[in-house]
Amino acid sequence: MAARAKTQLIPLDTLRNRIAEALAANVKSYNIPKVCTGLGLAPGEDNEAHSSKRIYVKNRLIGFEKPDLLRIADDVLKNFENTALSDVVSEMTIHAEHRITDITRRDVLKVLNDLDPLFGGGNLFDGLNIISSEPLSYEGLNNFNFLPTLAQEINQHYIRNDDFSNEELLIRCDALTCSQTRIFVLLEKLLDPVVRRGDDQAYLANALNDILKVDGFNVVVVDEQSGHPIYAVQRTATGVIGAPKNLIFAAIKAKPDLYFTDAINNDIGIRNDTDALLYDRFLTDSGLLWTTLAEWWQEREKLPNLTEAKRSLYIRLLLSVKETSSPGEFALFDTYYHVFSKLLGDQLPALIPQVYLHYDPRTIKERGSNPVLLRQRMDLLLLLDRNVRIVIEVDGKHHYAVSDKVSPVKYGDMVAEDRRLRLTGYELYRFGGAEFKDVTLAKGKQAIGPATKQMAIDFFQQLFERHNIKAKL
Repeated sequence: MAARAKTQLIPLDTLRNRIAEALAANVKSYNIPKVCTGLGLAPGEDNEAHSSKRIYVKNRLIGFEKPDLLRIADDVLKNFENTALSDVVSEMTIHAEHRITDITRRDVLKVLNDLDPLFGGGNLFDGLNIISSEPLSYEGLNNFNFLPTLAQEINQHYIRNDDFSNEELLIRCDALTCSQTRIFVLLEKLLDPVVRRGDDQAYLANALNDILKVDGFNVVVVDEQSGHPIYAVQRTATGVIGAPKNLIFAAIKAKPDLYFTDAINNDIGIRNDTDALLYDRFLTDSGLLWTTLAEWWQEREKLPNLTEAKRSLYIRLLLSVKETSSPGEFALFDTYYHVFSKLLGDQLPALIPQVYLHYDPRTIKERGSNPVLLRQRMDLLLLLDRNVRIVIEVDGKHHYAVSDKVSPVKYGDMVAEDRRLRLTGYELYRFGGAEFKDVTLAKGKQAIGPATKQMAIDFFQQLFERHNIKAKL
């Protein structure tokens, strides 16, 4: 597995400067105090704004931390177009965690050397302006300057002569230093059917994917125009194909009584939702964090703050775990939250108990000897970034025996279902019930011994390492 590109760390003062510069470039000095007040900044004297608009704004941003600065930046961008500010915001949000390396950028540029012409029949400077910090224009190309402009250098060494390769041209236009958003827009421009089509377009898409996949990205068809594919750069889906739609979990006693509220949209409700929970917010391929789940619970239960919501939700989920009477499931669940919530904080993925993967509205008794679904519920589930779904099962006798007698048929059914689950993209990890010998789970007494606790910690640490989640004790 290739090493991930480092998280982009942009100083907060850079963001403050970009906000101040954006307002200074777009707002008259006599309006600056009013605009700043509208953004939630402290008022000041008019003569201060007349002296320096940029300094006036910057002074009022000192003391604001990242969340508030990003909110202010977003408000500014809603009213004023500013590329420099937009770039910084995208680097601190959309592209903060998942990045392509400098090596990947350089390899991409080498692939682009094969393109002739670079932007097909399109305007060269329009394409280069996607990444260039210096605006490029054909105006004034023949004017004599003691220090030639970048546009004049390109005209002399790329348009009129072939001194520059595509790679060198793009490097001179900031391809190695521009924001990740800009480099991705450039690639999408080069794949636009207006620029190239057919075999040329397909060849470039395949060549780019061979390089981008190392860093977890690829170019995929997202639309079509007059029969030609439109490509976009996206994170590579590594897990289950398709976005999660329903999350039904934490059943306590009764099987959830489901019904459709909108069969066309696949919207469902639970009549007895005190026995099972239905997460009714939009689920993305970025996974589900404990904080996000707790925010949903806070709103659902009308709790005063997030701390109380986490405490209340943990108790509710633990109740469903205890109802299984599984010492192993209890030990894994309890150890996970008590140990890893301290290590990962707001980045802790939610460990969700008793999740319905399949659902048959009829009971096993009603189906008799002809069940439609062999397995409906999973013990524990993690939803991670890039559609990674991890199922954790703790096996008891019911997984491989009937009436305490080993059943090869039942065991065969279980492993067949495991294969099917893995082939659809799920990760599956099984624990044997006998591994949890030092766990006590009884009314009024629950205890997890040191051997089991360490086993659980080791498992989750190795699992997080596999998925590039830093959780070192």
